Amino acid sequence: MPNIQDRHDHREIALDRVGVVDLVYPVTVPERGGGTQTTEASIGLFVGLPHSSRGAHMSRFVEILEAHEEALTPESLGRLLEELRGALGAESAQAEIGFTFFVRKNAPVSGSGSLLACRASLEASVDSDGDDLVLTVEVPVLTVCPCSIESTGGPAHSQRGHVTASVRVNGHVWIEELVELIEDSASAPVFALIKGEDERAILEEAYERPVFVEDLVRNVAERLDSDVRFPWYSVEAENLESVHDHNAYASVERSR
Repeated sequence: MPNIQDRHDHREIALDRVGVVDLVYPVTVPERGGGTQTTEASIGLFVGLPHSSRGAHMSRFVEILEAHEEALTPESLGRLLEELRGALGAESAQAEIGFTFFVRKNAPVSGSGSLLACRASLEASVDSDGDDLVLTVEVPVLTVCPCSIESTGGPAHSQRGHVTASVRVNGHVWIEELVELIEDSASAPVFALIKGEDERAILEEAYERPVFVEDLVRNVAERLDSDVRFPWYSVEAENLESVHDHNAYASVERSR
């Protein structure tokens, strides 16, 4: 069968990214402490297409992914992208891998164990100039409104929010580290399973640490600024407001 993709394209327009998207596949993700977890991922794999090529062989993307059974790490992802470059004769290769990462948590008083689902993703690229990797984690948190505490002298409204932090990393970082950094920046963490005594402890902690959505983003940024592993980051937070018919939002992006 002729390889039509290999034929010359007379328009001679190079394409930045050609590949497959929304490929649902299991991936193995390392955990801090030495374990791993297998989770379902939505994967996009791409290469840069030269101006002279009609198309890319789409089957090769899946073939190369299928052959990689290593846990998902920056090193293994780099090897995958280099293999894509070689197999498709491309100058560049990129990957976008989104998945759910489960963090084991214990309630503060009862010790009841449960799993907190956090959305995570890796965006990686490789070309002749080097490589790039961005890790993103979305974490649910609890926030208490400082203005509400001030105006009532005690009772205040609280809400669940989501913080999304994207970081470039010099060195290594565990997903659990970013989750804890974000939780420490909020009024309190959230749990899938708590008992009555846990709820009181969580709310007492939260009321001692009220934060606006602006405080939440700045708290995360301050912690990222203090860690030399993060030369660039982007943070955004959205509070799912409980007494307003809108949500509150803040974001920041910084590099050094």
